[in-house]
Amino acid sequence: MLTEQLIHLGFSLTQSKTATSFLCQPSPFALALLNSASHLEAAIEYLILHLPECDLPQRFLPSTNSSNPFITSVHLGTDDLKRRWVEDKAVKEAGWPAHAVKTCTANPELLENWDLLTMALTKWLVGEDNNERSGSVTDDSIPFELDLDELEALGISFSEPEQLLMPLFSAPILVHILRSSDKRYPRPGFSPMYMTSASVPPYIRLHLLSRISVALKSGDFIEPGEGFCMAVMRFFEGEWAKIEDHGPPDMSTVLQHFVPNSQVLPIDEDTSQTSKPFKGRKGQRRNQSVRDARDNHQIREDFQAICRTEKVSDHLSLSYKIQ
Repeated sequence: MLTEQLIHLGFSLTQSKTATSFLCQPSPFALALLNSASHLEAAIEYLILHLPECDLPQRFLPSTNSSNPFITSVHLGTDDLKRRWVEDKAVKEAGWPAHAVKTCTANPELLENWDLLTMALTKWLVGEDNNERSGSVTDDSIPFELDLDELEALGISFSEPEQLLMPLFSAPILVHILRSSDKRYPRPGFSPMYMTSASVPPYIRLHLLSRISVALKSGDFIEPGEGFCMAVMRFFEGEWAKIEDHGPPDMSTVLQHFVPNSQVLPIDEDTSQTSKPFKGRKGQRRNQSVRDARDNHQIREDFQAICRTEKVSDHLSLSYKIQ
């Protein structure tokens, strides 16, 4: 049974039942997960997005090598290892949905460029059209200036020459801001960043990321007297205060644009129109035609049959309380 499989992987009974209950509900994101993967894979992806890192089983935690620049260079010569490293970093560390990451890394240009991959996923997150989702770095906007005195005052450090680490004051979140003098970013239309946290679930971090992605496009994002990093800090502190006051957002709403049935590969418009079978965690490919033969109603009916066999109660709580 699905619950037993999840428990065997290290999830608690409550976590396993919560995942099963979520997938039984008629939400667009639940249907999207079930239509792109096996029931077990769908449940795992939900739990990775919904649970904070501190509550995940050891095997699903970010690898200690995921942020090591040396590992990047080691993997450059081996496509399969490179792909696994990038996908592990994007899913387990940055918190992106696994099926979206796999779609993007199918594009060699995104696989080889972390900044382009981050921006492609961010544009997908906010629902920008497919032609804009490539993560292109060619536009005429002026790069934001980074004030070294401001960086020091905010406690911002460099994890590597092209990445800033910004700890938020009121939230247990570390903001990773990518920069490049050659490619002229961060700038209004191209400011790649992601967030890590041991205690804030990925979907909440993605919510914050979507909010700033939209805000950065406005002409008044930076207020008089502040620099780019100060503006980013002010914005995230304000958004975190809203979450503390009103509770976390709905996960299905945050991830509404990550619907596998309408996925389009970034950059390559020809290949993006071709539906590809989902590749499982162990590399098996399932028959795409069999999966596509079922409509959303049938997918839900099939999974609810599993829910009934596992005697999952309808009143399981799906709410998440921020610690």
